[in-house]
Amino acid sequence: MGSKREKAADEVFCRSCGEAIKQEAEICPSCGVRNKDHHRSSSGRATEDAPHDPTEYETTVSDTWWYGVAGGVALWVLVFLLSGFGGGRLETFAGLLALLAWVGLPIAIYFDIQYIRANGDWNPNIAVWVVLSALWIVNIFAGAVFLYRRHEVLGEP
Repeated sequence: MGSKREKAADEVFCRSCGEAIKQEAEICPSCGVRNKDHHRSSSGRATEDAPHDPTEYETTVSDTWWYGVAGGVALWVLVFLLSGFGGGRLETFAGLLALLAWVGLPIAIYFDIQYIRANGDWNPNIAVWVVLSALWIVNIFAGAVFLYRRHEVLGEP
């Protein structure tokens, strides 16, 4: 006959291994499985493993900032294409486009992230995306990945 497991008043059974653990234990010391859904830290902020909740964010940012992201990526591609041709006027024009893209792309990503956070299930890290969008050559790939991920989350553009 099977032995009956017993627990104290301040204990519960682990949902994975069935061992008696303290009620306030987040993780079972026996098997390591999370038993409580601790999505909030003591400060009330969401922890890294918590799902993103768009209702926590409010924004007045327009949904059209993705045009700036796409335009910034296109400008960088144009800058790299023009820089291969040489010539005084083309180099000056490419330099002006590079300056515009170098400032415009991070700004567009910054504001678009605010829109995404308030309207989608993705919580992108602002610092990471802004820095990636300001790095030469990396910014083209970062902008393309950002737009692709945005499309996955919001279904637009």
